[in-house]
Amino acid sequence: MKVKTFPINAGKLVAILHKIDAEELGVMAGDRVEIVNKNNQKTCVAVVDITNYAVVVDQVGLFEEVIEKLKVKNGNKVNITPTGQLKSLDYIKKKMNGESLTFEEISTIVKDISEDRLSDIEATAFISAIYMRGMDIDETISMTKSLINEGNKIEFKKGIVVDKHSVGGVNGRATMIITPIIASTGLLMPKTSSRSITSAAGTADSMEVLAEVCLNVDKIKKITENVGGVIAWGGAVDLAPADDKIIKIEHPLSIDPEGQVIASVLAKKASVGSKYVVIDLPVGKYVKIKDKDTAIRMAKKFVQVGKEVGMKIEAVITNGEEPCGMAFGSALEAKYALEVLEGKRFDNLAQKSCELSGALLEMVGKAQHGKGFEMAREILESGKALEKFKEMIKAQGGKIYSSDKVPTAPYTKEFKAGADGVIDELNTKLLTKIARIAGSPSNKTAGLMLYKLVGEKVKEGDLLFTIHAENKEKLIAAEKFAYKNLPFSFKRIILHTIR
Repeated sequence: MKVKTFPINAGKLVAILHKIDAEELGVMAGDRVEIVNKNNQKTCVAVVDITNYAVVVDQVGLFEEVIEKLKVKNGNKVNITPTGQLKSLDYIKKKMNGESLTFEEISTIVKDISEDRLSDIEATAFISAIYMRGMDIDETISMTKSLINEGNKIEFKKGIVVDKHSVGGVNGRATMIITPIIASTGLLMPKTSSRSITSAAGTADSMEVLAEVCLNVDKIKKITENVGGVIAWGGAVDLAPADDKIIKIEHPLSIDPEGQVIASVLAKKASVGSKYVVIDLPVGKYVKIKDKDTAIRMAKKFVQVGKEVGMKIEAVITNGEEPCGMAFGSALEAKYALEVLEGKRFDNLAQKSCELSGALLEMVGKAQHGKGFEMAREILESGKALEKFKEMIKAQGGKIYSSDKVPTAPYTKEFKAGADGVIDELNTKLLTKIARIAGSPSNKTAGLMLYKLVGEKVKEGDLLFTIHAENKEKLIAAEKFAYKNLPFSFKRIILHTIR
């Protein structure tokens, strides 16, 4: 059939057939066909749409996603064949019925997701089944191995590759402090990080304020080998493409199945050659993991699954009850991390960064047991980590090397205490929401800066936090939300007065 190109991004692989051709092929709308470019033999599987007008007989309409995969042009010829019923669909139904899946069954589903053979509805059914039915440890191991097998891999000829990952829910860009500390010791840390989904900023968002993060596999490998560390956006490389597609399905549904989280994290780490990984599991009322028992269960699974795929895992349970550092938002968190590296502050973010770095240093034998934190702190306070971070920024095409040079928002609003008291609780979920309403992370300089933490005494008029925004409308919206949903709760110092 002849190709007719449509400059439309459908978000999925679509092929438009004339009704007569569809009847001849025996396909209906929603069925799948395999398309082969006769010039280069590139193939893909697309979902069929049927028309009487958009294309003529013996012509197929292709949207941008298919055009890119097949490298076709208007008028090129392609072969089209119905795929028939996919085995994956039987396996998805099996999971929906509560049965466990074998490695071969999970691998088939993952392969079909990776190659876009499953429709969005079918892939969503699989993720929903995992969410409702769960995955046992064997299924989690199978999912991890399948995700690794379907993606690209970065291989380093020499050097020890290490990594860290936080399950998330807290602010503070510890990765931007940990990576240069680790790289300063001669270890390799090719850190692929995410953009924000629900937080005020992801590590990739904050690093992008300082340097380029959309790096390909070759660039990540080159920078890591030359400098020792890199912080890149994981979405710019196909290290685990099936996982990226699964995450896109999970996001609008706001679901994060435990087994899939473990498989997703470890597949990404394995794809960059990591052999030693520290997993940070923050626990708290306003983060993803609400209680210690859940964290312990997940920690054990991380260790077990990691062992099965050739990684040594150390899972640490951390305090997620209060903010990690005082900044919320891409530029504000980048500036804050630089201030820690510059020695301008040492708080719970710096403490956590040194503890996690220390755990990695002890795992690989760079530091004696119980001495990793001291070694990491010495590297931080000596300025070695700052110099290494500047090397990373330069290698990634950045030009901002100082916290003083980080851009700031043009509009701000201060919130002050209305009475004396003691801060009893900080709602990090509300702090994050205020920052997002203000425009973060899409507006790089938007966000929120804290000035008080839990347990601190405040007097009437003391500054509690400042909202930062790039336009007045978003500032006003964030201000209104903050007044209605104050993220602080107070214990009054004077409980009762008798006159």
